[in-house]
Amino acid sequence: MKGSALLFAVITVVLNSAAQLLLRKAAVTGATPTLPLSLLKSPWFMSGIVAYAVSVLTWLLVLKQVRLAVAAPFVALVYVAVPLASRQLFADQISGRMWLGMAFVVLGVTLVAKQ
Repeated sequence: MKGSALLFAVITVVLNSAAQLLLRKAAVTGATPTLPLSLLKSPWFMSGIVAYAVSVLTWLLVLKQVRLAVAAPFVALVYVAVPLASRQLFADQISGRMWLGMAFVVLGVTLVAKQ
């Protein structure tokens, strides 16, 4: 993956990761799925939804330039970015197995991206 496709793939991963972190923040600060008004009133929830929406648009830009079989594995980097950020933001623990799994994800994405 090269050029603008790589840039938009990275932006997609960042936005998707941010969306998950924003939704986690919404959940721990009172947004409740069974109370839809609490969701609409939560700036964290609304920001997370916007981040997801924009990530879909950036992903479409990637898919215009790169075969899906090559592009799709790149999104797996969310499985690395979210735990690392969640560790910093929410003091989540990362087990040894998770570290190993994240290393395999990075290795797999690297191998696929070099096609």
